Amino acid sequence: MSNHDIVSQVLDRLQPREIITEIEQALDREQRARGRFRQQLDPDMKSEFILGDVVVHSPALEGHNASVLRISTLLTIHCTLKDQGQVRVEKALVATQRNDFEPDVSVWLRERAKAFQPDMKYYPAPDLVVEVLSKSTEGRDRGVKYDDYLNEGVAEYWIVDYVNKRVEQYISGTSYGEERVYHKTVFEKEDTLTCRVLEGFSVPVAAFFYQAPFAEALAGRE
Repeated sequence: MSNHDIVSQVLDRLQPREIITEIEQALDREQRARGRFRQQLDPDMKSEFILGDVVVHSPALEGHNASVLRISTLLTIHCTLKDQGQVRVEKALVATQRNDFEPDVSVWLRERAKAFQPDMKYYPAPDLVVEVLSKSTEGRDRGVKYDDYLNEGVAEYWIVDYVNKRVEQYISGTSYGEERVYHKTVFEKEDTLTCRVLEGFSVPVAAFFYQAPFAEALAGRE
């Protein structure tokens, strides 16, 4: 549903100003809760603030952790050798208009990363976000995070499924109505994924999931 449709529904009500007031009050409560969340952040715990709720994540499974490590390593080596940007893993808190996310892997291109400071606590929206699926996070990765990353201008978004050994690549673009959308391509483990955001970054998808192709991909970047 578009913003225009929502506005039309509110205006069709007999007392639209009351609805607007209720929304403003709810957003004020949400921001106060967000402030408390930020004050209580624990560097040893992965937690996020999503649409007014604090989401605390349980320890991830080995398959998830292994894929995050392989992907972040390949991206970090590429960005370092090519001087294309900065890579951060999990504990970099990305602040959007309403949410505080800790993506599994985030990449900022060089020009945006120049603004990073040693004492910076909250990061702007990345150019590339990678989320590795788990049962507890899949709904958010495909729902509110997908929508918010698109809305915040994340140019490329990968959803990585380590169980089924595939990667969904979403590239920001426009629809026929000029509305911003993500265009989806699915890569299986036999395929090679080419990143649109990072120039020259292509990698066999199998390198995200298996040690031998991961080692080969590393050797090819030396």
